[in-house]
Amino acid sequence: MNEGGWKPGIGQLFGLVLGAILVIAAIILGVTTGLGLIFAVPLGIVGLALAMVVFRGGRTRRVASACPHCGAPVTVPSHISEFDCPSCGRRMETRDSGMLRAG
Repeated sequence: MNEGGWKPGIGQLFGLVLGAILVIAAIILGVTTGLGLIFAVPLGIVGLALAMVVFRGGRTRRVASACPHCGAPVTVPSHISEFDCPSCGRRMETRDSGMLRAG
């Protein structure tokens, strides 16, 4: 399984780009005209929202069980309800108890 860690989604990348644009605009307008405060307030709001999304912390709860088809050990996040077995590629579903069943 690919356990490469966190990968940003389109929303996080959009927020990062928007924040960078607001930083550049606040610096340019603050130095040249004194209007940097107009961009500094939205920049602070976007930065706070982005920080809350990106650094939401905590690890997702995971379900560990055996594949009902091939018996291979499988570990998936608990919020996933259907997925393919990484060993045999056949479909599985999770139950409320966290046990896997053939899909």
